[in-house]
Amino acid sequence: TPLALSLPLLPPQERRSLVAEMKAGEAELARLRSVEGDKLAQQDRVAQLEKEVAMLREKIHHLDDMLKSQQRKVRQMIEQLQNSKTVIQAKDSTIQELKERVSYL
Repeated sequence: TPLALSLPLLPPQERRSLVAEMKAGEAELARLRSVEGDKLAQQDRVAQLEKEVAMLREKIHHLDDMLKSQQRKVRQMIEQLQNSKTVIQAKDSTIQELKERVSYL
């Protein structure tokens, strides 16, 4: 190459040393670029996971609210059934009383 011709020739040992240093520098640069790329990918993944976690928290909160609402409804229904049972027992008692009165007539 024209650039190589314009440079003074280096002694072979010094050249090998510089080439080795250059290759080490290139390898380190490639490693750093890879690490930076990995960091960007990790940052994207972290952002994605944060969104997913937030969405799941919201779903869980919503499901908890639904469950509490259903539990309230079930408790109300049980209370209504118990009240109805009490009313029916009172009416049964009244009916029994009336039957006894009729039997005396």
